[in-house]
Formats: sequence, structure tokens, C-alpha cells
Amino acid sequence: MTVSARAPALSGTMDVDEFMALLETRPHGERWDLIEGVAVMMAPPSVAHQRIAHNLCNLLVGAFAAQGLDLFAYIGIGVRTPGVANFQPEPDVVVLPGVAGYDLYSDRFQLVAEILSPSNTRREIDLKLRRYREAPDNLYSLVIAARECHLEIYAKSRNWEPLILTKPDGLLGMPEFGLSCCVGDLYRGTPLDPQRN
Repeated sequence: MTVSARAPALSGTMDVDEFMALLETRPHGERWDLIEGVAVMMAPPSVAHQRIAHNLCNLLVGAFAAQGLDLFAYIGIGVRTPGVANFQPEPDVVVLPGVAGYDLYSDRFQLVAEILSPSNTRREIDLKLRRYREAPDNLYSLVIAARECHLEIYAKSRNWEPLILTKPDGLLGMPEFGLSCCVGDLYRGTPLDPQRN
């Protein structure tokens, strides 16, 4: 499940303005990503998927508060990479600085996390990770499997080289955020919760 540095490009021509116009025509509740100019409809997240996202947000927000950091972890926020007109996904978790504004997306994100669903393709994840690395403020990109204990951590401080953890007692450390926890903490309340097994 590792991510290659060079993902093949999709061949779409849609830009973010066209994408936003498309979203206006779609039923409420649908979730779409714009990846390399292609609008991709995302499957609805499972309850376990959502629990993992909330667990990560709670861990991050607790760490931010303990460190006195003016950051917050959000669910369901679109992101853009500055200078890239054909990319606007909605990662599962996004960390943003400062006061919450009224925008529907941000290009100032400091962390993005993708929680894998059965409908995700490795190609799409690789393309997203490539663009997330290009965002100037981003420090971390996470890929979290929802159906197995598997976490990929990409850190700017490590030149985006992946660290892959597959055991519940593996250490997820993000010193810039003051976060240190076990991988199993992400899976609390799901079928993969190490306290339930």
C-alpha cells in the first residue's frame, strides 16, 4: 500500500470554477473530489470511517490545546494547492490555522488525512498525495486504512518519505503539533479497536 512518487496524470480539463459550478447542480450529501481535472464522486463513508476521522480530530485538537497552538482539525473541508487550477479534493481530516472563515475550501492546510474506502483507487490517492506535497504550508499527509490496521505517514520534515505502521502499538508522532499516540488510538470504537480484540 505504499505510495509512489510519480503517479500517472489523469487527463481531465475541468478547473476549480467549473467544478464548483458542477457541485451546485448535484444533490445535497454527495461528495465529489476534483483530481487532475476530473470530477470523481466519492462513496459515502461508513460509520467506522467516520469514527476514525473523529478519533483523529479529537487527538489533534487535544494536542493543539495542550501546546497552545492556534490550529483546529476539521472534517469535510475542501482543499486547494496554490497555483493548481484542476485540484480540489475533500480530505477526511484537514488541519487549518487561525480563526475559522466562511470559505468552502482552504489552501493554508497543515495536515490532510485520507481514510480509505473500498472505492478508493491507489492511483487517485497517489495523485492526491503528490498535490498535497506541493502545498507550501502542509506538514503532513496521512493515509489510513479503515478495514485493516495500516497507517501511512508522509512528513515534510522527512522529505515526504513514507513511514508505514501496521501494528496498533505503532507510534504516531507529529512533534510540530505536540501529538504522540498509538496507531490503535485511531481505531477506538471500530472493529479494529485493540481494546475490543
